[in-house]
Amino acid sequence: MPTFNVTRRMPYSADQMYAVAEDIAAYRDFVPLLRRSNVRNRVTLADGRTGLDAELVVTYKKLRIEETTNSRVILDPVNRIVHAHSEDGPVKMLDSVCKIRELPDGTSEIDFTIDYTLKSRSLQFLLSGMFDLVVRKIVTCFEERARELYGPAPAIS
Repeated sequence: MPTFNVTRRMPYSADQMYAVAEDIAAYRDFVPLLRRSNVRNRVTLADGRTGLDAELVVTYKKLRIEETTNSRVILDPVNRIVHAHSEDGPVKMLDSVCKIRELPDGTSEIDFTIDYTLKSRSLQFLLSGMFDLVVRKIVTCFEERARELYGPAPAIS
């Protein structure tokens, strides 16, 4: 099972970056190839975290791909963690964890990890060579979304 990890310092606060990461319904507005992102069944768990179901529709017209994946998502605002798990659609198993921590200077660090296995071996092979780039692009999209919502951040020294 391939595992991809990106850790990146962001010029925005951890609370700002967590707000971007937890707003799954808005992903369609800023994540490439994502045509739809719906949230349903939002519940507050006994430990204070939030559980929800997310439906993401990925479309890549050049390859005539349109796939829907449903995930169970746990939002942990205290620890600033977004954890999604799926065994649906084109994935045999997908586990993604986004951890955001505050740095002493008021900026933040995102640690984004994805483990996945696709049902189609040919698609798994096709994507394996470029998945690291995809993960890095997703993290960049989160930073660009923060810039759109919060304005330009001061340069990180």
